[in-house]
Amino acid sequence: MVFQEDASLGRREQKKLDTRRAIRNAALDLAIEDGLENLTVELIAHNAGVSPRTFFNYFGSKEDALVTEAAEGATQVRVLLLERPADESPMRALHHAIINSDYYRSVPPDRDRLLTRQRLTQKHPSLMAHQLGKIANAERTFAVALAERMGNDIDQDLVPELLAATAGSIIRVAMRHWVAEGDKPLYEVIDTAFKRFESIDLFRDGTVGTSR
Repeated sequence: MVFQEDASLGRREQKKLDTRRAIRNAALDLAIEDGLENLTVELIAHNAGVSPRTFFNYFGSKEDALVTEAAEGATQVRVLLLERPADESPMRALHHAIINSDYYRSVPPDRDRLLTRQRLTQKHPSLMAHQLGKIANAERTFAVALAERMGNDIDQDLVPELLAATAGSIIRVAMRHWVAEGDKPLYEVIDTAFKRFESIDLFRDGTVGTSR
């Protein structure tokens, strides 16, 4: 995912966003055309119109340029989470922090490109491992921020990590539905998924309703 083009951004910030997008697009296109095994940082940089040094200002490796940027988005969410009202429940605060972050409110990426990126990731175990690492880092960022907000010791209390893992799963499910249907902005689908989850009595006997 890439961040939103915003008229309020300064020229320098917008240029950074454009460069980041160009690098990610070049990496994906080259990986599809020539194969992951033939992909190098030098080729990506050349096709993105930047130097290898500039590449490393944005990404640590070719794998970083190919997989999800969830860990980067989690940094935004952390700041917003810690700014939420103190009387708001931890999960609701995380919900609102996620849907109000620039990362998740960004202009939706091209769905075909997103699907191509995911197929490439699933095809290569090394990329999948890298992506799962990014997702785990994002959930850890959520958990640490929740623990700080709740005044808990993350090594002694399971709750922050449980909430963070739940939020990560909600986002992934919402993403799959958004890719499949795609008639609403992604952040709205995530918002609906959080609200739907909140309405479920997880320990109730019987069938859970299917209202949307």
